[in-house]
This record gives sequence, C-alpha cells and structure tokens, in this order.
Amino acid sequence: MGGGYGGGMNLDFSEIKILVFDVDGVLTDGRIQISESGIEAKTFFVHDGAGIRLVKKMGLKVGFMSAKMSNAAGIRAKELGVDFYIEGCGDKFNSLKPILKEYNLDFKNLFYMGDDVVDIRLLEMAGISASVPDAPKYVRDYADFITEKSGGRGAVREVCDIILEKKGFLLNFLNDLNKNGS
Repeated sequence: MGGGYGGGMNLDFSEIKILVFDVDGVLTDGRIQISESGIEAKTFFVHDGAGIRLVKKMGLKVGFMSAKMSNAAGIRAKELGVDFYIEGCGDKFNSLKPILKEYNLDFKNLFYMGDDVVDIRLLEMAGISASVPDAPKYVRDYADFITEKSGGRGAVREVCDIILEKKGFLLNFLNDLNKNGS
C-alpha cells in the first residue's frame, strides 16, 4: 500500500505486461447521464484513448473491467481495440484470474487502476496499482501511487505515459517519429 501522489516514476514497471482499467471513475469522471428515455451516456477523454492505443502499439495487453453493465463502455472498448472488456463483475479479482491465465501472466505482471471498494483487492494484488485523486482515501491507500489527473480527465493517459517512459518505449516511439518525419 503506497497511496502517494506522483510516485509512479519511482516504481519498477519491468514486469508489467498487462494494464487493466476500471471504467467508472477511472476511464470516466464517474458521472452517468441517463436520458428521459433511459439511455445511458458516459464521457471518455480522448487523450486517455490515445495513451491506450500507444501502450497497445508497444505490445502491452489492455483490458477494461466494470462492476456495471454498460453499452457505452463496450463501444469504447471496441473502438480502442482493447484485448478484453469484462462487465457486470462484482468480484473483479476472480473475474480477472482466468484472463491472466489465458495470457500466461500472473498478478506480478498486472498494472491495475481503480477507484472504489470493488477495486481494492486488485489494487492490493497487482504488481503495480494506481488510483485517482477523487477516489475515497481508504481506496487510495491500497494503490501504489495516485495520479495527478482525475478519472475521465487524463489519469489513464498519465499512467500510460509513465509506463511507456519507464519501459523505454516512449523514447523509442519519439525517435521513430523523428526518423519518419524528417
């Protein structure tokens, strides 16, 4: 249990091969809009999606998990080409175990980011975990670090950039851009 702000740069991400993000409160700001006809809408931050695409391009697996059922989150997961999306799971820990086994990975290979009670066990068991500043303190206390940005407002991009930098992928990506752009 770390819970410190901005501590992601001091952690060893060398074993991390899969990133799993909670949806509500991490990929979104936690608000749910429901129209008068009952249609649910969520807002996703475009920079978070770009970060997810970058880590996928560098060979890392990415998944979304939600205790809720959500068409909007399923559509976003498909748009971004994430490796899996698990919804309606109250026990995220046991829901994720078969996925890790399928990819021949262990919890030490997992980066997990969540913000509420249903995320605590994964925050605790993941090789590295993060939460957002607006999560309850008793949840943040289980995370290895807390992002500076809030959920749905760049927190996911922040961790994607940290992971890319720590694994040396960000510099490689920028060098490739410079080679191809000049």
